[in-house]
Formats: sequence, structure tokens, C-alpha cells
Amino acid sequence: MGRSTRNPTRLLMKRDVWALGPSSNGYPGAFPAGLIKRIKKEGWWGNKRLWMFSGSFKDRGGTTVDINAEVHPDHVADCEQLPFDDESFDFVVLDPPYSALEAQELYGLPYCNIPKVVNEAARVCAPGGRVIMLHRLIPWAGPWENSHKKRLVPEAVIGVYTIAGYTNMRALTVWRKNETLTQWGVE
Repeated sequence: MGRSTRNPTRLLMKRDVWALGPSSNGYPGAFPAGLIKRIKKEGWWGNKRLWMFSGSFKDRGGTTVDINAEVHPDHVADCEQLPFDDESFDFVVLDPPYSALEAQELYGLPYCNIPKVVNEAARVCAPGGRVIMLHRLIPWAGPWENSHKKRLVPEAVIGVYTIAGYTNMRALTVWRKNETLTQWGVE
């Protein structure tokens, strides 16, 4: 018998599929009904929350960021260059457009650079905090995985679909940030 080459972190990672309701607010790309409740139930909720690509979503105790001023986020900014200090939040959620076509058709904007926004999320997330991304991509499976994998340890991948009508399966990827930027070698 040879040694196993499997990554023990990935073996311990939570995997599941959630059937959630359709969004009720009519905004394109809004969270499925029940998503926030499930995130809280899993114990991933944080006290200092940042919602990147927030769209119409509001959180009284959190901070919203979107490039579209018409949706009235707390901060109008490009999520590739956030206007926040390093390690300022313990809960960071990204819900970017899922493709260049959707970005253009739904919002009239160019598609974001996924590696850059994941790295920005890691930068503003405090050690012990979580970064959660809802997308069709599972970010550590790409050719750019080395850019953030030392800072973010995968905790869960949840398949998410809505129970009404046709939908695409999305992945809710959850990471925990284990180190400070200084420990990781970033000044």
C-alpha cells in the first residue's frame, strides 16, 4: 500500500446540496430565498459583514458594496479594489455576475476578474473570518489557485439551486482565513 496523496483539508470539507426558493425581490441576480437563513444555521455568520456585489441586498449591521450607485449600496466601488483596510471584516460574501454575458445583459457592465475579487475578499477578511462566494465556479479548481490558497482554507462547497422553474446549479464556496497578511508575507 502506498501513501495517500489526498489533501486532508478537502476530505474534511462539508459538501451538501441546498434546494432554496426563488428570489422574491425581482432584482436580477438576487440571493435565493432562504440562503441567509441557511448560512446563519451553519454558523458561518459574522459580526463585521461585507457584501461585495450587493445589488439590492441590504444588511442593517453589515456593509454593502456595488459598482452601481442606483441600488444605493453603502459604498459605490469596484470590488477588484475595495476601499477598506486589510482584515477589517470577519464575514465577506461575494456574489458576482456568473458570466461576461450576464454582466453585460443584466447590468451593462464588463465581467469582473474573479481571481482579483477573491484576493480582495481575502485581503479584507480578518484571520478566523470567512469568505463565502456564490458562483458557478469553484475557485480553487482553476489555474490561479495559488494566489489565495495559502490564506484561505476551504471549509465547504454547497450546491445551490432554486426549487421553482429551471435554474442553473451554483456553488456556495466557504473558506476560513487562517493567517494574517503579514504571516503570509504580504506587507
